[in-house]
Amino acid sequence: MRFGVCGGLDLAPRVLAAGFDYVEIGATGFALREDFDPAEYRGVEASNLFFPGTIRLFGSERTPYLEYAQLAVERAHRIGIQTMVIGSGGSRRAPDGIDALEAERQFVDICGEIADYARPFGIVIAPESLNRSETNVGNDLGALALALRERGVGYTADSYHVLFEWHAEGGQGEPDWERQIPFVPSHVHVGDLPRNAPEPEDPLVRGFARRLRTLGYHGRISLEARRRDETDEELRRVLGNLRQIFLE
Repeated sequence: MRFGVCGGLDLAPRVLAAGFDYVEIGATGFALREDFDPAEYRGVEASNLFFPGTIRLFGSERTPYLEYAQLAVERAHRIGIQTMVIGSGGSRRAPDGIDALEAERQFVDICGEIADYARPFGIVIAPESLNRSETNVGNDLGALALALRERGVGYTADSYHVLFEWHAEGGQGEPDWERQIPFVPSHVHVGDLPRNAPEPEDPLVRGFARRLRTLGYHGRISLEARRRDETDEELRRVLGNLRQIFLE
């Protein structure tokens, strides 16, 4: 497995020095940059977010997205990014009058269109489920993963979003990880229920890790969570915890 941290490009030197393998950054940061220089992105292997907030995917607010998506993929390729996560809660929120399930079908088709374009560049498009505080489309990871597979698209398993939805539904025990992660994901985001860096004794994150281990996942795991502080010591501590959770 390779462990990374979601954050800004300025975080990369410290993250790599602490022993992490890579950094995951927001795609809009390089896709919209006028002075784009791929040489500045050392250590970046994945991206998230994908769409800027100005792009809307559904209804009367729908805006053109394909030209931007192609530019983002092409620049990601120049950087050396291998996985692009599509979250983009604002862009994929279904406006009033649009059925959320129909919007999700459209979202899957859009992701498929982008994945088809990205494939020759060697880039995997891996949308993630979000949660009801961020969007109303694609908040059930298991259902989204299965729909994406029908379109030939991978997916990102994000522990925090699954835990948020499980808790909002009054969850007991732990989520049904077998249903939520029905097959091997293309990418992984990890954070605990409050979206902090997980501790090794957290049974919910342990259940998430156990499911990934059962499936034989050996890919990238990106920390997308708050840390106690921003010190180098804390980065090393968090990395040690992640290795303990996912490798031991």
